[in-house]
Amino acid sequence: MSNDVFWVQVLEPGHPSRIEKVDADTEVGRDCEGMLVDDPTVSRRHIRLEPTAVGLVVVDLGSANGTFIDGDRIDDPVILQPGSHLKLGETEIVVHQAHATEHGTEGQTGTEVLGDSARISAEARRLNKSAAKTQLRRSDRGT
Repeated sequence: MSNDVFWVQVLEPGHPSRIEKVDADTEVGRDCEGMLVDDPTVSRRHIRLEPTAVGLVVVDLGSANGTFIDGDRIDDPVILQPGSHLKLGETEIVVHQAHATEHGTEGQTGTEVLGDSARISAEARRLNKSAAKTQLRRSDRGT
């Protein structure tokens, strides 16, 4: 397990956007022990996100509808970059920032400085609001 911390934005159909912290191997799906999504087109155990020193790795767990990164279907584990867009069924996951865990002057680790998901950076809040506006525009157009 790595000490690296990644933040992802989860956009589920019919739900407000949310920000999730990924600091340990995390399964994503409709019925799993990790990050739950409310999307019938997502498998019960769809993907696993693995934080590593080289980046956030995504592994498809044999999902029925597949996993796509920036429009391309994946079959093997892939290292995600900040800004990468994962598509699981109708749900989209965006990697929008990663944090190193270097010790600060007070001896704190990056995880301690970041805290929990309630302490989201201003940039994450801005991205969250932007996604909500995009969803509103889509619903206004009937798409």
